[in-house]
Amino acid sequence: MPIVRATEGLLLCVAVVLSGCAGMGLEPPAGVSLAGSWKIDHGAGDDPQKVLDRMRAEAFKIMGRRAEAAAPPARAAGARGAPTSPAAAEDSEPLPTSPAGHTPDPLHYSPMAHIVAASVARGDFLTIRQTPGQLVLDYGTSTRSFIPGSHSVVSAEGGVGDQTSGWKGGAYVIEIKPQLGPRVTEQYALSADGKHLVATLHIASGELPAVTMTRIYGPTTEIAPRQLPTTD
Repeated sequence: MPIVRATEGLLLCVAVVLSGCAGMGLEPPAGVSLAGSWKIDHGAGDDPQKVLDRMRAEAFKIMGRRAEAAAPPARAAGARGAPTSPAAAEDSEPLPTSPAGHTPDPLHYSPMAHIVAASVARGDFLTIRQTPGQLVLDYGTSTRSFIPGSHSVVSAEGGVGDQTSGWKGGAYVIEIKPQLGPRVTEQYALSADGKHLVATLHIASGELPAVTMTRIYGPTTEIAPRQLPTTD
C-alpha cells in the first residue's frame, strides 16, 4: 500500500534532519521535484496532539523533579518512604494551581510547544512551487519563499533568528537558529515511492527534550482555502 511504502522512508527522512544542514546545495538531484498540491493525510505520520501530550507529560516530570530537589530534607526523606510528621506534611507544596483550582498547563509558556502549534496552524494544505532558484511553500493562508543557499534574518520564537536553507540530497532543508530558544529544522522530501510528501519538523532540546514530528501529505486536487483580504 502507498502509505506503508511512504512510512518506510520516514527513518531516512528523520536521519537527514538530525544530521544537520551541513553540505546543503543550491540544486536538487536531477529529476527531483517537490512541486504540486498536497494535503495532509491525518491517518499517517504523527498526530500533533499526541506530540503535545508527550511534551506536556515530560514538562510535568521536570516540574516534579525540580519540586523534589527544592524540598526541605525532611520532606525529601518522606518522599523516599520515611515517616513524616504532621508539620512536615503541612509543608508539602502541591503543583501551583490557577484561581479556578486547576493545575496550569505547563506548555502555556513553552517556546517548543509554540513552534509545534504554529506549524499545525498553517493548515492541511500545501502547494509547492519549485524553480531552479527558489522554493515556495504556499499554505493558502500564508506563503513562505526560500532561495537555496541564502542566509536571512527572520522572525522566530522569542525574537529573531538566522535562517539558512538548501537542498540535501532530494530533501529541501530549512534551519533557523534563534537568538533565544531552540534550533528548528524543517525538511520536505518525497516518500520512497515518490507519491507522498514527507514533512519533518525537528526542534532541538530547549526547556524540554528534543522533539521530532513527521507529517505525510498526499496529492490533492482540492483548492486550499485563501485568507480573505482585510481592511482597516
